[in-house]
Amino acid sequence: MSDRIAVIIPVYNHASYVGAAIESVLNQTRKADRIIVIDDGSKDNSVAVLQTFASRGVEVYTQENQGAHNTINTLVGLASQDCDWISILNSDDRYLPERLESCLSAAQQQPGKAVFVSSLQVIDGEGKVIPPDAPRSRWFHGAWSLGKQDGIGIPEWLGQANFVATTTNVFVRASYLKANPFRPYRFNHDYFFLATAMLEQQLSVIPAMLMEYRVHGSNTISTRPEPLIREMVRMHLDLYRENAATLLKQPEMRKRFYGFVRSSWDNISSFHGGLMQVALAQLAAKATEQDLEALVNSLEGAELDEFPNRYLAGAYQGSEPLSATGAISRLMEEMKGDYEQSKTDREALDKLSRFRHRMLRSKWIRVGLICGLVHPLVSNRGKKPHEKMLWLRDACAASWWLRMGENFGSRSSYDLRRGLV
Repeated sequence: MSDRIAVIIPVYNHASYVGAAIESVLNQTRKADRIIVIDDGSKDNSVAVLQTFASRGVEVYTQENQGAHNTINTLVGLASQDCDWISILNSDDRYLPERLESCLSAAQQQPGKAVFVSSLQVIDGEGKVIPPDAPRSRWFHGAWSLGKQDGIGIPEWLGQANFVATTTNVFVRASYLKANPFRPYRFNHDYFFLATAMLEQQLSVIPAMLMEYRVHGSNTISTRPEPLIREMVRMHLDLYRENAATLLKQPEMRKRFYGFVRSSWDNISSFHGGLMQVALAQLAAKATEQDLEALVNSLEGAELDEFPNRYLAGAYQGSEPLSATGAISRLMEEMKGDYEQSKTDREALDKLSRFRHRMLRSKWIRVGLICGLVHPLVSNRGKKPHEKMLWLRDACAASWWLRMGENFGSRSSYDLRRGLV
């Protein structure tokens, strides 16, 4: 096998859209090596539409209804037999022409990653692009805008929103997907999979827009809040359970987990942080005193070596109430000042280095060094790089030796006296 790509398409009652979905695969700039479709017991004429593509190399299977996650897992089993990469396409969505080519290129450039996702655009039932500020597309574009916040990483971004939005946006190494099959959630099988990939540092984001997500009346996500909120709490509990042992042993994963969980309280979809705490309280209530004591005593790591929020604890300055926002803002200002100073020092050091290099290339300066006439010009006065640079510039401007060289027609003496490098 050599970077073979399979596109897998689960179908359920999408006769109106699945033809356009398959055409978007057939029109790729990098052709798929296999296109595998399973109709999951559709009640409409989806199967009839699929059969029209059999002559064009599309593999068509049918089954009794088993649900999206089971259908995708079955497709993964078929595709992983002879393909390295699997690209999922829901039967009502579409790929943009360069999706497979761009995803494979990103994968080849990042061999340590297994899961790749891209930016997306939103289309309506007729396939027309919905503007970003339209009500039906605001959530998706808003979710992607979260990634533009200063200092945000993928864990925090994913915690605030499943910006990937859909399994159609998953391009994944076949072996990784086979080892991490989708779970039997109705809404969140992609979210749990993506959170796992994030924690394992296997998730990579391609900024290019490479797919179209279709919004229409029969989208799975079109439902009342309660079942989705319940499933989000369950999904997070599953993440705690599945990663419990690893979190004890791997400090770096803990940092990613902290970022994801902390930012999830600002989730723009259906995660309720308060209900999550209620659920954790019920689990704690079922434990014995000895269980809880043993659990706390089992915790290890650098987190125990210093007080959390140590900077905030000592940040009160007497002029205003202590707040995390204010303290962090001052810290950011201090860091910004340190960065600007560091940048200034680097620029001055670079200029000083080039100035001195120019001096040492000057024959007139070398003669002065041999005669012991330019020692002030090679001294190292000043504490910081910009102070050293200013002193050297002024010393050159006042140097009688360089002035004499300039009178004799030395171009380097002329340049050095005027601070030119």
